[in-house]
Parts: sequence; structure tokens; C-alpha cells
Amino acid sequence: MAKKRPKGWLINPAQVDKWLDQAAEQLIEQDYQGAAQTARRILRYVPKGSEPYADAHLHLGNALGMLEEFEAAYEAFSQTLAARPDDAVALYNRAVTARTLLHTGRAVRDLERAVALEDNPGLRQRYQDELDFTREVVQEQIADRGPDFTLEQLIQQQDTFREELALMQANAWEEAEVAFRQVIDMGDVLPQPWANIAGCMIMQGRYDEAEDALRRALEIDPEYDLARQNLIMLPVIRERGVEEWRIRSPHAGHEVKRGITFVQED
Repeated sequence: MAKKRPKGWLINPAQVDKWLDQAAEQLIEQDYQGAAQTARRILRYVPKGSEPYADAHLHLGNALGMLEEFEAAYEAFSQTLAARPDDAVALYNRAVTARTLLHTGRAVRDLERAVALEDNPGLRQRYQDELDFTREVVQEQIADRGPDFTLEQLIQQQDTFREELALMQANAWEEAEVAFRQVIDMGDVLPQPWANIAGCMIMQGRYDEAEDALRRALEIDPEYDLARQNLIMLPVIRERGVEEWRIRSPHAGHEVKRGITFVQED
């Protein structure tokens, strides 16, 4: 007998089960575009917060992560966790995505929960290994910011930078500049906030201040090539203006060198 369609569903659950199996198989076969397409098809038909909704977002996150669409993958895993907060696999997958995005503070928090929740000894050890590695990275980042800096402050700084990048992408230059200064006030150890402040100033025609900001970025990191290139180009920009500004990751040039491996639900 076919499954009765639950209230709020737009399709028979048996079809959804088939699509979930298909998405899992596509991931195994490394057909990541196909897996993402199948997962999105499921999401058009199932209620928000349902088990298939959580499963589909987990498959979608895995596919997007392998396609290196990390911001979208992070959001997909977050949707799984909104529906299923104690899903250790989703916590681990979101953590390695966050670490790849250099949101290392949040990665530590997710990994701690994943280790605590996981019953499978093999998976728990994998999560613990990732946690140990990420903690070492975070300890170095905290040490760079001073003896009294905390993990919660690191998370706040990284979250704030992520929000400000979104403001730049929306061409909200004045608001983004104010927010980047908040990031700097939390710990003036990274060149990227200064380089992005320079971009905000250039887009407002404030070239002298932009030059000072780019020079400050290079004081922090003399090897920061993008800031050097923009400083060299500044005379041309003064004369001709610029239509857009290239945005960099909050910790570009300080990458966490480790591969990314996702886990699938059994």
C-alpha cells in the first residue's frame, strides 16, 4: 500500500524517499551537480522542518561543498540543523565548511557538539581529530590577538567580518566601513579589514584616506599582494574612478591548510 500523503506535503512520501536515495547515490558517484538538483527538487515539495527537509539540505550541503560553493553549503547544513539540532553528521559537515571559510571559532563549537553527540566510535574519532586540529588553529589566532582574547570574541569578530562583506556586496559602503572598523577594534591583527575599508573609501571617492588604509594593511602584512596592487593602481583610480571593488575573505593569506571531507548519514 502506498504511503498516505501527510498534511502539508505536495507529493507522495514514497517519491520523496526515491529522490533521497537518488541524491545519496549521486553523491557516491561524484555527480555533485545532479545531487544538488535532486535535493532542490525535494525541497520544493516537502514541508519546512520535516525529516526529508533536513535530509535534502544535508545532501545539498555535501554537493555544494564538493562544488566549492562553501557559503551556500554552510547555509544548507544550517537548515538541516534548524530542523534537526542534534544531528552530529550535519554539525561535523558544517564545521569543516566553516573551517574552510575560515570561520574557525564556530567550527570549534560545532565539532565539540558533534563529538559529544556521536555514538559511532569511528565517526567520533574522526570528529575528535578535526576538533584537535581546529583548536590548534584557533589557539594561534587567539594568541595573535593578545593574552585576554577569548574564543567568543574570535567568533564575534569572524561573524562581524562576514556580515560586513555582505554589506560591501550590497554596495553599502558607508555602513560597511563602520562595521570593518568594529572588526579592527576587536583585534587589529589582519590586513584584510584595512584593505576592505580602503575599498569602501575608494567607492566614496576618498582616495587619500584609502591610501592610508592600504598602507596600514601592508604594515600588518608586507606580503599582502592585493593591497600592494591596489596601492599601485590608486593613481589611475584617482583619475578614472572605479565601478566595482574586489572583496577578499576575512583571513585570506592565512589559510587553514587541511582537506575537506564530508560525512553522509547512514
